[in-house]
Amino acid sequence: MAPFERCVFVNVPFDSEYLPILHAVLFTIQDCGFIARIAVEDTGSNETRLDKIGRIILESRLSIHDISRVKSISNPLPRFNMPFECGLAMGAIRFGQAAQNRDFLLLVGEPFQDKSTLSDLAGQDSKAHQNDPKLAVNAVRAFLSAKKNSADRTRGAEAIWKRYLLFKTQLPQLVEEIELTVNEIDSFDYLPDWINIVALWQAKPQTR
Repeated sequence: MAPFERCVFVNVPFDSEYLPILHAVLFTIQDCGFIARIAVEDTGSNETRLDKIGRIILESRLSIHDISRVKSISNPLPRFNMPFECGLAMGAIRFGQAAQNRDFLLLVGEPFQDKSTLSDLAGQDSKAHQNDPKLAVNAVRAFLSAKKNSADRTRGAEAIWKRYLLFKTQLPQLVEEIELTVNEIDSFDYLPDWINIVALWQAKPQTR
């Protein structure tokens, strides 16, 4: 079981337009020395999606919530999943064990978007990525570096971004070595595999 202190629950939109931001966020989490946890990870159990999300939140000291896609693109109804899961995480912070030092990062697409879509969180600073993966890296790195022991080194956002670009250039060869295709690894069905590939790449001596 992954250590509670290092786990980060990632609550973001799962759509193709958001995927470049999601990949950048996941890479940054891992590169900062934390462990990304997502709802699509395979646990081998028969629990419902809600039960799985609740369990992952409880197993994670930190969480990242992106509410930039609250408004649906193809459906007239808004998307409630992200705010709902953000509320679950806030409940764990407010009503869980005080000594656990839980915290979360709220991401938005544009500055002050949360003031109109989630006003109950007034006073909670949000970070706007403006649909730019590099800005998302900056926000996630700043959040996680503040949660680490001061003696632990954390790369700067620019260094993480350069490593991410290098990883992307090597990804086709990496997936070929494990008999996957680029189309497969870029799909949400293979997201846990993508995270595993990132972890293995980051652990290599030449990439540390």
